[in-house]
Amino acid sequence: MNELLLATLVIGTFSGVDIEHLMDTPILGGTPILEYAGEELAEHGAGFTMEERDGRTVLVTTDRDFHLTFERELEPGSYAFAVEASAPNRGSDSYWIVVDGEQISRPIIPPIETLGERSGGFGIDEAGLHTVGIVLREAPGSAIAGVRLRSNVIVPPQEPMLPELVEQHPRMLFTAEDIPRLRERLQDERVQAFYKPAGVLTRTPPAYTEGERNGGAFRRLPGYALSYVLEPSPEKLEGLIAWLEAATTYPECGVDLDAEYFMEGVALSYDWLYDELPEDLRARVRDAIVRQASVVYEASLAGHSGGGLSFQQNHYWFSHLALILAASAVYGEVPEARDWLAWGWDRAERTFLTFSPDGGFHEGPSYWDFSMPTLYMLVQLYESLSGVPVPWADTGLHGQGVFRCSYLYPGLDRSASMEDSSPTIGRPPTHMLLWEAKRFRDPVVMGLAQTLNRPASSLAYNLLYLDETVDAADPTEALPVARYYPDVETAFARTSWEPDASYVALVSRPLGGHFYAELCDRYGIGGTGHNHPEQGSFVLFGRGDVLVHDPGYTYEKLTSNHNTILVDGQGQYADGEMWPSPKPGRAHITGFASEGGVTIIACDPSSAYPPELGLTRFDRTLVLASPELVVVRDRLTADQPRAFSWLLHHIGEAEQVGGAWTITRGEAQLGVLPLQPAALTVESTRYLPLYVHPTRDLTPKVDAEIGLLELRTEPVTEATFLVPMAIGAAGDALPAAEKIGDASFDGVRVGESVVAFNRGDGAMAVPAPWGETVTTQARAVVLTVRDGEHIVVELSDATAQALEEQPEG
Repeated sequence: MNELLLATLVIGTFSGVDIEHLMDTPILGGTPILEYAGEELAEHGAGFTMEERDGRTVLVTTDRDFHLTFERELEPGSYAFAVEASAPNRGSDSYWIVVDGEQISRPIIPPIETLGERSGGFGIDEAGLHTVGIVLREAPGSAIAGVRLRSNVIVPPQEPMLPELVEQHPRMLFTAEDIPRLRERLQDERVQAFYKPAGVLTRTPPAYTEGERNGGAFRRLPGYALSYVLEPSPEKLEGLIAWLEAATTYPECGVDLDAEYFMEGVALSYDWLYDELPEDLRARVRDAIVRQASVVYEASLAGHSGGGLSFQQNHYWFSHLALILAASAVYGEVPEARDWLAWGWDRAERTFLTFSPDGGFHEGPSYWDFSMPTLYMLVQLYESLSGVPVPWADTGLHGQGVFRCSYLYPGLDRSASMEDSSPTIGRPPTHMLLWEAKRFRDPVVMGLAQTLNRPASSLAYNLLYLDETVDAADPTEALPVARYYPDVETAFARTSWEPDASYVALVSRPLGGHFYAELCDRYGIGGTGHNHPEQGSFVLFGRGDVLVHDPGYTYEKLTSNHNTILVDGQGQYADGEMWPSPKPGRAHITGFASEGGVTIIACDPSSAYPPELGLTRFDRTLVLASPELVVVRDRLTADQPRAFSWLLHHIGEAEQVGGAWTITRGEAQLGVLPLQPAALTVESTRYLPLYVHPTRDLTPKVDAEIGLLELRTEPVTEATFLVPMAIGAAGDALPAAEKIGDASFDGVRVGESVVAFNRGDGAMAVPAPWGETVTTQARAVVLTVRDGEHIVVELSDATAQALEEQPEG
């Protein structure tokens, strides 16, 4: 096991779990009820044959009427029915559990082409003889090696809530003891800059609609509940009571995102307003919370709640936060809440343990904004209610604000639309920066919160996560202009923090990042669905606008949507998938050097391509040489002649100018000046990515249609792309791009800048723009003149070695 994994092995979690035992559940006890394997299964159903596979007797489903049925005396309680099975494909991959003739709503889905155990859960209300079994959900063809039925009993190693909190409300995020100080803080101008109490809630609560998402309307309720706590009035309470009355009519809101939205509003309001609610209403709200907690808990025990067992997938976070909020609200009043909360802590720990350790996040800026609030609240509730600290998670949590803000383009208003992000995404939520600044007393993150703050908000967390005593530093003075994250393998660079700066970002990683990719491989879990097959892709911003674009959130995730390479028109692992699953590719950044606003980033995305494409080398080096110049050099080799396509996406207007192209966007212009290879076919097209899902349409309201500039070779076994890109004002004449080099290097001179790339390991003698020759063994070098100063920035072998020696997870 590598050093990064060893560093995360911990003792002292609530459940006692660690990375080495990530899939174990010591907190879950219970009694085996039945277990059958091989020939024993033949006596309990029909619609199958028995075969020998790999030394084991398995049942192979052959008929749509397949079923297995078992009778047992069962006591009231929670049960799990597990099937060890495999399916040949996604068309014959799942079963329904049937209990006493009634089908359970969530299927059991076995792995493809390998035996693995998957389970489903159900509850029994009355003691007696019951039938339990499975039927096919889809086509026959799957193989079953065995089945098991067991009862579920939670055996927590300690009480899930601190005893001093059990008898008091409020207890989530603040207590009654904190209220006087919260009220006092409202007079502080530093607080007023971020928070203002909400007014009276006058909107009418929506009626429950079957088959629709219903919980979202309740998510803003805590802002009104906190406002009442701080500045109570009959009118404020009346509006809140109307919404809580409506909540009592909701049956439940599923086991995923909607459940969390509902519980965030209802459970927090129940806790904060506990003594203010009429007793009858309090009982009915409690019943609504219990209904919601019950369905999430049963689904989670079976691995069927939101996100399944994908610990780093946002749906998993939302689902278990819903359970924790519900359990924490009614703890001490409802006996089952003890089990719910203990199980919720156990599930949350899987997220804390598997979170990226480099301060980065793998789902892109939009899902950072959407998902991280749930993770921060999970940490907040876990520590304050259980009394167990999670400092071992802080290596991944501290730095998140800077990571998210690294996506901000110059001007700090818009963000790069990488991974599943909207092309109109702007600044991160203020309360998330406040949470990190408070937890770590971080002046830089506090400075970011102040710099990016919107007008004061009534969001409860803008007050509850704020520590106005944290000093604020100017982030544009404290932060470097370039930063690299070694686990999620993303590099960001800008020429300065000024609004007129140029900016690039590049990603080259395993889906999910190194650490989580290894865990997915080791334990057969997932959670990379918002990642794209885009390794080696980059974006570029300059002159106040987006010049090289990423389409962002698409439902068909294609390498051809990104600024990287196609091989014979084909892309990387996960090409064409809607929700990419973990893949074997281990793309990585191989070099990073930054000095004085000049940044060189090197990467190797070659392993992201399936072996049948025959790609044996893909070395990309991206150079941000100045505010006016970016250069990309790619070296490609293949096992046989292949056509390589070099892709550049944009949202401007493309025009051919001799052997070059201009892309004009507003007042900005990008000149694309390909120098190598000599024989190229260049095609400029426009297309609409697949933004439409069967249930929703995410087509952007602006810039939905994407421009694509494709530079394509004839079939060759090796190729070198050398593509300088000149950033200027719209209508400017393109600068001359002079190809330079010899047997030792490929290079380009544009104006007062020279960029050279070593062809091997030896020395290269590069003519500097100031008339001298610079001899270096660097992998790449930038020689430029700025304000009369000679600037030399090298990407050396030592830099590459340092990156290679970093633990990858």
